[in-house]
Amino acid sequence: MTPHVVDDPSALTVRAQHFLAQHSRRGATLDRDQLRDRWTDVGGPEGGLDRLVEFSARYGGLSFCQERPECDGQHKYQYNFSIYTSSWEPTDSDDWVAVVGDTEGCQLTFDWSTGRIGVDVVGPETWIADSVVNLIESAALAQYIYGSIAPHRMARRVDRWQEAVPVEGKGPGWGLANVSSERFRGLVPEVTQASSPWNRWFADEQVAVHAWLTTYEIDREEVVMAWYRGAQGRQRIESVTGPLR
Repeated sequence: MTPHVVDDPSALTVRAQHFLAQHSRRGATLDRDQLRDRWTDVGGPEGGLDRLVEFSARYGGLSFCQERPECDGQHKYQYNFSIYTSSWEPTDSDDWVAVVGDTEGCQLTFDWSTGRIGVDVVGPETWIADSVVNLIESAALAQYIYGSIAPHRMARRVDRWQEAVPVEGKGPGWGLANVSSERFRGLVPEVTQASSPWNRWFADEQVAVHAWLTTYEIDREEVVMAWYRGAQGRQRIESVTGPLR
């Protein structure tokens, strides 16, 4: 049986393990027998109870900081995975989901067929990650980037990340307007551990690109932000975006 992810983080990269150590908390947990005693009928396909027990034993009680904004040690905005989940509920795509936690007042959902994680803002199948591990990896990479550009840390970081702000753009924090993340494919390696179809990362030592689909509308638009280190990193981004500020 797989232990709780905090007890056995071996499925995570070193960066993500460090992230959990700095940006997560683990609340009360229950063992598998206690979880089975708690649930009687969870609905769903055959094996539905076993699936939820294993999920809760692995991730229940875990909270960790979201990708945005930079945490700065305050741990305000987090993904929270509950000890207890809901029963399995059918979806419009003929699949099943269970509510397994929350974030900023919205339910986090877990997909039966794929293990995907969603956030139920406009619907329970609004996916944001391929798995909990994938979500942790994305948050870990984001906090590494955002944390390195915090103003109070700049003096300590010679090679700090700097946000790419196009001359024709809206300004810092608004991302790269009208630039698809696909334009960076082949220019910057994709970070597969942190990427999913709804939340994509490209990064190396000079350039980092984060692209995600919004969750507050049915027709989800892509938001793209980028950062660079050094003159060469800036030039590589400008080859896609045009001049930066």
